Amino acid sequence: MKKINIFPHISLLERYLISEIIPILLFTIIIVTVVAESIGISFEQFSFLLTEQISLGTLIYLHILKLPEFIVFAVPVAILMTTIFVYDKLSSTGEIIALQSCGISLYKLIYPAINLSLILSLILFIVNEFIVPVSNYQAAITLEKAMNINRWDLKSDHIVYKELANRNHEQISDENNYLKYLFYAERFSNGKMKEVTLLIRDTQGLKVIIKSKFAEWNQGKKYWYFYDGIKSIINPDGSYSQGIKFDKIPLDLSHISSQFQLDREKLDDREMNILQIYQRLLVAKKAGDIRNLIKLQVNFQKRFTLPSSCAVLAFLGAAIGINLQPRIKYNSLTITLVILWVIKILEAIIHALIISENISIYAMWLPNILATVFGFYILIKKI
Repeated sequence: MKKINIFPHISLLERYLISEIIPILLFTIIIVTVVAESIGISFEQFSFLLTEQISLGTLIYLHILKLPEFIVFAVPVAILMTTIFVYDKLSSTGEIIALQSCGISLYKLIYPAINLSLILSLILFIVNEFIVPVSNYQAAITLEKAMNINRWDLKSDHIVYKELANRNHEQISDENNYLKYLFYAERFSNGKMKEVTLLIRDTQGLKVIIKSKFAEWNQGKKYWYFYDGIKSIINPDGSYSQGIKFDKIPLDLSHISSQFQLDREKLDDREMNILQIYQRLLVAKKAGDIRNLIKLQVNFQKRFTLPSSCAVLAFLGAAIGINLQPRIKYNSLTITLVILWVIKILEAIIHALIISENISIYAMWLPNILATVFGFYILIKKI
C-alpha cells in the first residue's frame, strides 16, 4: 500500500529540522513555566497559606488557573533558547556546513523555525485572549473568596466621570472638544451614588447644575435617576435662576453609564481580552481620560507585540545559533538571559517614555523591530 504523506509540501530537510526543534522546545517551555510560576506566585501563596489560612487545595487550584498566563510568558523565552541551542548543535556536528556545501542557504535552514514560530504566535494570541483572561479572573475571584473579599461590595469615594463632545461635527479633532458632562459623587455604596453633582455644558459654557442626595443607574430603562435634589439653570449672563426642587428626575447619560458599567466590572489588565480593552479605549477617549487612555493603548499593543515576538525571537535565536566556526562554543542559557535582559530594559524605557507622552504608542514595536534587524545583521555577516 502506498504511504500517504500528510504534509507533502514540507521537505525532508524541514521535517528533520522541525523534529529537532519540537522536543527541545516542549521541554524548555515546561522548565521555563515551572520556574516562572514558582518565582511568580509560589512564595506569595506560601505567605497566604500561613497568614490567611488558605487551604492547600485552594492554592493548588490557583496554580492550575495561573498556568496559562505563565505558559504565554514561557513560550517566547523557550523558542529563543531552543533555536540557539538546536542550531548551535547542528553547527557543532558539522551539519550546517555540510548542508551549505550542498547549496542550501542559511535562510532556507531558518525557514522551519520561522514557520513553526508563526504557528506558535497564532496559538499564543488565541490562548492569551480567550483563555488567560478567564483563568486570571477566576483565580482572582477564588483568592478573594478564600480571603472573604467581595470586589463588588467595595466602596468607592470621590467618583468622577466626564464626557467630551465636539464643537464641529464636520471637523472632529481634539482641539474642537469641549466638556459636555461632569458627573461627581462623594461615594458609591449599595448600588447607589451618594451626594451627586452633575454639570451640563454646551459650546457656550455651563448651562445646568444638578445636585441630588443620591442617584442610581436603571439597567432596564437605560436611564440615570436622580433623587431628592435641586436643578439650577444658568442664565446667559452667568447668573443663577431660582433652583427647582425635585424628588426624582431621569436623565439619558449614555456615556456616563458606559463608564459606570465598566468600572463596576472591576477588571484589571490581566483579566481583560483585547475586545474589552478596545471597548475601554473608546470610553476613555470619549471621556478625555488621557492617562487611562495611554495605559489602555499600551496594553492593547502588547496583545500583538507579545505573540509576534515568537517569530522575532525564533529568527534571532537561529541567526545567533548558526555557528560556522565550531571552535567557538555558545551557552544558549547565558545568551538568552542577556537578550531578555536587554529587551526588558528597553521595554521599561519605552513604556516610561510613552506614559510621559514623549514618544508614540507605536514605539512598543521597537524591541521586535530592533531584534529583527539585529538578526538580519548577524545572518548577513555569516553568509
